[in-house]
Amino acid sequence: MQTIITAAAIFSMYLNAAENQNSNYYYNADMENGKVTTMYVYTEDGQSLSGKVAYRYEYDEQDRLVKKETMRWDSQRNQWVNERCLELTYTTEGYEVAMRKWDRNGQAYLPVMEKAVYHYAFNQVMAVNYLRRQAEDKDFTSEGGMFVMNPTEGILLATR
Repeated sequence: MQTIITAAAIFSMYLNAAENQNSNYYYNADMENGKVTTMYVYTEDGQSLSGKVAYRYEYDEQDRLVKKETMRWDSQRNQWVNERCLELTYTTEGYEVAMRKWDRNGQAYLPVMEKAVYHYAFNQVMAVNYLRRQAEDKDFTSEGGMFVMNPTEGILLATR
């Protein structure tokens, strides 16, 4: 079982969101080498569009997602402002998603205080462990976990 987020998955997500006619949101994206690098989400504000949120994506050499930054539109400063960042690291056993919050005063991301660790427990079952620490100098402790089954392994979900 291979569960990773790739450039193709991000692109597909963008296309699905942009084509949704019933949405109250409008989407635009910056592309580089066939990959979505930034996706912008707008809302209608009278006769114009207003920024709502933007997502910036980074990929590794295998086109796997390694970073997703979330930015909110600050209408007073008329600019995108960092809010949080997800950092993904991959291992042979699975992957880890660490969340970092933005420190407006320090203008940098704070150290990781919570993360989710995904690892393959056995055939078609992935274990997910949620970890948190109370302070930077403390170890991570378990906040909970679950097993996720993939009963559709081997079933073709899309065709060319």
